[in-house]
Amino acid sequence: MLNNEYFFLIFHEIKNSITLINSSLQLVAKKHPEVNNYDYWAETMSEIDVLKNMTTQLSLFRLSGQLNFKKINVQNFVQEIENTAHMLSQSDFRCQLSMEDNIPAVDLDPQLMKHALTNLLKNAYEAMEEDGIVHIEVFTENDCLIMNISDSGRGLDPALGNTVFKPFITTKDGGSGLGLSITKQIVESHHGTITFDSQIGKGCTFSISLPFKQS
Repeated sequence: MLNNEYFFLIFHEIKNSITLINSSLQLVAKKHPEVNNYDYWAETMSEIDVLKNMTTQLSLFRLSGQLNFKKINVQNFVQEIENTAHMLSQSDFRCQLSMEDNIPAVDLDPQLMKHALTNLLKNAYEAMEEDGIVHIEVFTENDCLIMNISDSGRGLDPALGNTVFKPFITTKDGGSGLGLSITKQIVESHHGTITFDSQIGKGCTFSISLPFKQS
């Protein structure tokens, strides 16, 4: 079996090839705009976008092992997440934030944790399809920071259990099956946990628990 060093070397070369193919096809379309009317052109470009997204997601598997911990003001950090939620949402979606007062600072990698939470927010909006409210709840419990993201969408089958966090397992059309896997890896690299509670047709809540201090 390939070790991580060789795996990511191969991955890097694949990523470079995908970038080159994408750039070349964009150049072709710029010089010959008529190709946009060809059969399968749009599908081809769409599949390349899927590959680009997949390589971006895969790169985070490696990054999550190289964390840059900082002492983070929770109120400011959560406000950034709320702003991201509003940017992600469409006009018919809303985001509601509930946060406990005077939460202590927490040790985390803000870039990676923001990516993990953004994955959950995107999933929440996509699950609701047309309209709804995403609730972000932040509080402390047993010396841990708890962040819950809830939607009122179609929900996940609870019988799926932790398989929803396995790579390449997805319930979405066109999904890569990497978002929740990467989110879980980022959370666990912070010595935290992530769980979900769901009822089909009634929505889903993902709950992240993080220790305030990294040992």
